[in-house]
Amino acid sequence: MTGPLAGYRGIVLTQAWAGSYATELLGMLGAEIIQVEFHGRPDSWRGAYDRPVPDAVKQGTGAGPERHPEQHPWNVNHLYNAVNLNKQCITLDLRHPDGIDVFRRLVPLADFVAENFSPRVLGNLGIDYESLREIKPDIILCSLSAFGGSGPWRDVPGIGGTIEPISGMSSLLGYEDGPPLNSGQMYPDAVAGLNGFAAIVTALLHRELTGEGQNIDLSMQESNLAFIGDAMLEERMTGNVRGRLGNRHMTFSPHGIYRTRDVGAAEGWLALAAESETRWATLCRIAGHDEWRADPRFADNAARKANEDALDAEISAWIADEDRDALAERLSQAGVIAAPVLDACEVASDAALRERGFIVEIDHPETGRHPHAGVPVRFSETPAVVDRPAPLQGQHTQQVLERLLGIQEDGYTDLLDRGVTGAGPSD
Repeated sequence: MTGPLAGYRGIVLTQAWAGSYATELLGMLGAEIIQVEFHGRPDSWRGAYDRPVPDAVKQGTGAGPERHPEQHPWNVNHLYNAVNLNKQCITLDLRHPDGIDVFRRLVPLADFVAENFSPRVLGNLGIDYESLREIKPDIILCSLSAFGGSGPWRDVPGIGGTIEPISGMSSLLGYEDGPPLNSGQMYPDAVAGLNGFAAIVTALLHRELTGEGQNIDLSMQESNLAFIGDAMLEERMTGNVRGRLGNRHMTFSPHGIYRTRDVGAAEGWLALAAESETRWATLCRIAGHDEWRADPRFADNAARKANEDALDAEISAWIADEDRDALAERLSQAGVIAAPVLDACEVASDAALRERGFIVEIDHPETGRHPHAGVPVRFSETPAVVDRPAPLQGQHTQQVLERLLGIQEDGYTDLLDRGVTGAGPSD
């Protein structure tokens, strides 16, 4: 592995999005990430064993010369494959004494362990922080849960879709005359994943300086509350509960998303903002509507905020016949904040992201070649790269057990025969 974290190793039990994203980022930066998956109970983002193979990845679609001869539903889910790049995968039945024994034997060879189960799970398995410390005193354990490992909601499960409203985030999402909304994309998982990544890196640095490991107790709710900290402090200090603004800004206008001419077969939308009088004057000039500046309703920012509905109607009428990308270029080149609203396919093909190497094409043995989000940071001295696709379930079990624990083929076969490890549905 290459990258700033090359030489570190994590034995991780992360799954779905938040935990898997945190450890994927560590793997992208060069840490060796060995994903331990429960045998017979796949990662929820792999999907059920009997789910159909999506049409987009069926045999023959984007196939390369090294294409796997078979496809398995649990290996082709784009959700799992997007957040497990640069990892190895082994499977163990942690309910079996020998499965736990293998896991415990791996711990001394790791720098950190990460998981995102409910807080009670590791204790029930006998591998909580105190148990891990007995095996390796300087181990780092990162436990990422919905509401943290203590408090009255400790054992309440949660996912991004439930964390959004309970953290207060949903109360700020939506339109002024409408109900609270979720983002629709499990946003809190990514936020918690970034917090988990940063916490583990910080703990590794702390251990380099002190020789001490530590237990990281990370709450998804608290991670996301920090993202709306200004609104929370406003309520605490003034009693004012901030309302929903749609696409508008609290202090300046215009600020919104406006419909343009269609882009091919899709609707075109442009994000636009003018946060100063200079930018407003530039916007009026490019729009060919200098009369807006003379209109008392739009004379200054206070007037524009007071008459925002009328202003949005004027801007919408102008932009409706404009080409989205051409207008975004003209405005941004003139110093006005503007950008096209891209859908997922447009983001994946974005020239800037590809030129910087963020969007990378990855060959997967069962799905073929597809674009993925890669390393979001560039390092001049320790380049980080994506050099392996998400693993097939149990793909590296035999290799890892032999390399790290000296378990030879007959020992691996014994574990396989007894259901301690394996891939696919249990018999």
